[in-house]
Amino acid sequence: MNINDEEKSPKTKDHILDKDGLITKYDSFISERMNKKKLTPIDKTQLESFLKLNLDILSGLITPEEVDRTNINVDVKLWAPKLLTAPIISATMTNTYIIKEPTSSTKGVYGEFSSSILRKDDKAPWEYSSLSMLNLYKFPILTDFEPTDYAKLNLKLVDKFLLSNLENQAQRIDFSPTSNYKEFASSNRNGLNYAFYKFISTKSAVPLTVVFGVQEDQYNEHEIYPKNWYYVYMKRGS
Repeated sequence: MNINDEEKSPKTKDHILDKDGLITKYDSFISERMNKKKLTPIDKTQLESFLKLNLDILSGLITPEEVDRTNINVDVKLWAPKLLTAPIISATMTNTYIIKEPTSSTKGVYGEFSSSILRKDDKAPWEYSSLSMLNLYKFPILTDFEPTDYAKLNLKLVDKFLLSNLENQAQRIDFSPTSNYKEFASSNRNGLNYAFYKFISTKSAVPLTVVFGVQEDQYNEHEIYPKNWYYVYMKRGS
C-alpha cells in the first residue's frame, strides 16, 4: 500500500519516467559497465541528507507521511500486512535525485538510495531503519566518508567490533530488530559485513544508535572512522 497519491508533492522519481512509465532518457549512477562506484560530492550530499531524514523519523521530528507529502526526492511506501486489521509496521523510503538533465544528444543521470524502517505497531514510534550499499551488479560502492561527514550527522563514535564478536556473543546485536546471530547473519545480507562501527547521537532528546558495517576488503584496522561502509543500521533508543 502506498500513501494517497493525491496528497503527495510531484516526485523526482516521476520526473524521470516517460509517458509509458519507463526510464528511457536517464541512466542510473551505477551500471554494469562499472567495476566500482565512488560517490561524488553530489551523491554524498544526497546520502547524508537521506541518513539525516531517517534519523529525524526515528526521533519523531517528522513522520513518513509528512516526508511523502513534502519531500519531492523521497517516495514512501507503507507496507500493509495481509491481515487487514493488523497494523502497518514497515515502510520503504526511496530517495531519487537528478545528477544531470538529458540533452538532445545525451541521456541524463539520476541517483537513488533506499532505506527500510520498522516499528512495533501503529501506536509506537518508528524504531529501526537500515540502508545498504549493495547494488544489482555486486561491485563496491565507495562511500568515501570522512570524519567531517560523521560530524555533520552529529554522530559520536563509541565502539568498534567484528562480525565474529557477534557470533561468539562478545558483543550484543542491539542495533537490529533481529538479535539472534544465525538469523541476523543469514538475512538481509548482514553477514557480508566484516566489521562494525557504533555511533550514538541525540535528536529532540531521543537517544539514537547508528552502526556502520564495513566489508572485509574495505576494512582498515588503523582507521578510526569507516571510510567505505556497506551497511548502516539506525535505532531509536528508549
